[in-house]
Amino acid sequence: MPRNGLGMPISASQSQAAPVVIDDVLWEDFGGSGGEIAVNYQETRTNIVLHSQDTTDAEAWTKENTAIDSTLYEAPDNSTTANAIKSDGTGEQVYNIKQDGLSVTAGKTYTLSAHVKKENLGFAQLRFSDGDGLPKAHFNLTTGAITHASNTIRTQIDAMDNDWYRCSITFVATTSTGSGMVFAQSAAGDGTPNVAVSGIVLIYVWGFQLEENIEASPYIVTTTEARTATTSLNDTSDVWDFDSANLMPEADPDSEGVWEIPDNIVLNGGYEELGSELVTNGDFASDTWWGKSSANINISNGKGNYTAGTTEYFYKANTLTIGKQYKLVFEITDYTAGYISAFGGNWSSPADEAGTYEIYFKCVDTSFGLVGNSFVGSIDNVTLKQVDPNDRWVLGTGWSIEDGKATSDGTESVSYLRQNGIVDLTSVYEIKFTVSNSSSGTLNLLKGNASTQVNVTSNNTYTFYTAWDGSSGDIVFQSLNFVGSVDNVTVKEYAIQPQDV
Repeated sequence: MPRNGLGMPISASQSQAAPVVIDDVLWEDFGGSGGEIAVNYQETRTNIVLHSQDTTDAEAWTKENTAIDSTLYEAPDNSTTANAIKSDGTGEQVYNIKQDGLSVTAGKTYTLSAHVKKENLGFAQLRFSDGDGLPKAHFNLTTGAITHASNTIRTQIDAMDNDWYRCSITFVATTSTGSGMVFAQSAAGDGTPNVAVSGIVLIYVWGFQLEENIEASPYIVTTTEARTATTSLNDTSDVWDFDSANLMPEADPDSEGVWEIPDNIVLNGGYEELGSELVTNGDFASDTWWGKSSANINISNGKGNYTAGTTEYFYKANTLTIGKQYKLVFEITDYTAGYISAFGGNWSSPADEAGTYEIYFKCVDTSFGLVGNSFVGSIDNVTLKQVDPNDRWVLGTGWSIEDGKATSDGTESVSYLRQNGIVDLTSVYEIKFTVSNSSSGTLNLLKGNASTQVNVTSNNTYTFYTAWDGSSGDIVFQSLNFVGSVDNVTVKEYAIQPQDV
């Protein structure tokens, strides 16, 4: 069972090892018919990597451009159990060992760690592939620096004796899979030279661990199957009394903090915000407000009536703002012939039969009017409101907001939908959005015009976690001839929530 700790660190860090202090309670479902939970005195941790310190095992580990012989070297625990990754071939840049078949669960938080020591190459890479995301980081085994981190919520490198480091990455699994991979990669893309001679020791490795946890816990050695270790809780809490027989908490445990659901920092992420009503007499209750093009139209019996099959219109000058988007709703009654359109904006489908119409359009004229084109009939219940009235979103060419979604028509090879300056460049975030009506092209999510985080070509709800390392604090959707819609955009500062309660 994972640890349900309050106040655990989540930001990326480079730190020395520190003792683990467990200062809060674990709750566990004991399977009773009433779904009871009770205090659990113990924390359990499971390492799901097999043969965690024997990378010579051919069934568990596969290699690329490497050879790992039976010679063993001194490990961080002073035993002779470490392996050496050696070059196999000449002129290679990348030397991998990996393990397939590691099952994770989408939405769960995992930490992958390994003990690594340099020899002829001074970099190592850890990464995990679950079929969708690819969290990874590069570790400098000389300086202890961490670079090239992506799709992680935490990275850490701890210096140990005899030039060993324990390196780790923490990430949230994006898909559930049984074919995950753990890598030790001895070239980091940092200008590391190729090794031109076969059989040269590159780096030493020992103690791989993949666990459902928000940080690397004490190492658990495995052989042919995953192994679980149990740690007793320490009674260091001022609130929870582990010494008392009934384990009753004090009346007010809030002094140790409470879990809060972070706010969505994206404004109008559901694209539902509308401005105030712009039509004063939309029900035609009186013969006011509306201008009329001729005597062929009139207001009577609570309706706006078109009596001749010519081009006539009800209108109101100086109502709209050019370039803004609007939501128009109106009803056609007593229909005989023709159709209704507008000046001030255009829509693609004609209003040419009795019924209620809900239309979104982009303004091209400051005056608003409902135009009868050879139309004979009546209109009623007209409402007109600006879409996204506070200008939360900046719409590039081909983007529009309609029907509670941001929609791209795919006409532009590159076009952007963005919300500016809302993200703190030093924090980690959970980002979620829904794509619908996708038919062609590609949608990318960028971190402030920097690295691409998600490439979308199909309808789905996408969730991922990332440290914000972009050049600005902007949320940017990039359309590459993308035809489809985006909705329900949330960006929340990431915090570990209690699990398994």
